[in-house]
Amino acid sequence: MDGQLLLPLPLRARQRRLRRLPAGLVEPQEDLVLRQPGAQAVKTAPQALIDLLNSGQQFMMADLYTFTLVSGTFLRYTSWDVDQLYYGQTYSADGPLIERSRVRTVIGVEVDTLDLTIYPGPAHMAGSQAWLAAAASGALDGALVRLDRVFMDAAGAIVGGYINFSGRWSDFSMSRTEIKAAVRSDLELLNVKIPRNLYQGGCLHTLYDADCGINRATKAIGATVSSATRTTLACALAQATGYFDLGYVRFDSGALAGTKRSVKSYTPGNFALLNPLPQVPTAGDAFTAYPGCDKTQATCTTKFVNLTNFRGFPHIPQPETAR
Repeated sequence: MDGQLLLPLPLRARQRRLRRLPAGLVEPQEDLVLRQPGAQAVKTAPQALIDLLNSGQQFMMADLYTFTLVSGTFLRYTSWDVDQLYYGQTYSADGPLIERSRVRTVIGVEVDTLDLTIYPGPAHMAGSQAWLAAAASGALDGALVRLDRVFMDAAGAIVGGYINFSGRWSDFSMSRTEIKAAVRSDLELLNVKIPRNLYQGGCLHTLYDADCGINRATKAIGATVSSATRTTLACALAQATGYFDLGYVRFDSGALAGTKRSVKSYTPGNFALLNPLPQVPTAGDAFTAYPGCDKTQATCTTKFVNLTNFRGFPHIPQPETAR
């Protein structure tokens, strides 16, 4: 330390969730928050928010979470202490505690991941089920997740905000008290195989999609549970063996309402499920069964009478390995 002069450094205090920016830090151009050289704006904001950021006044920030389930149910929560009204939608402060990872913004098509840790209470519902039960039953699979960051003035009124992240609910793990989920950016949808269509023996279409042409509603068959375990269902259906193989069942009533499971195998009156249910169904619970398809020409012809839409090539030579 000889020969060095030590000077005291200024201490900067920061109140939690309060920020003060030097005037002029944000560019005054309309609807501009961040711009890369030679590129278009990657995040936009209303002029009122830009003015607030440039004013040097204190402001507060909060996160708004929107979960859109495949069933059409919307779940909206805020990290703030009180409910927030944003673009006509109310975000509840009385929801599960949500912690998240940082969000990165990069140039290119890199798929970013938002890690969420959710601590739901017994009274926190995701649709018709408690949060933990909904996650275990698959009700959150494929859900759209949107994260908004909003800014408030010193009085707590929202001035503006922007979309911080959007993606789809992906891999998750859970315990008795928490759910850890990975939300993958919408850019993941660009991860498709090229070429898209391959010559193969089985049909290229997905059962019940627009190209297949089969109306899902006309194939739905209702039933009630007579007895069950977490992996089997017994009922009064009498369709032939294998009719529901590779299809799925969806519960319409009871504690498992909305829960879906793929059918591994079926014999008259008995379903074997591919994955266990979160709990044992109760006798009398109603469910709907949908037949599956093994993508062969014979099944398309006899089971679905849909040969005109069959898009397989059953006579293509089988691939062989040369030695």
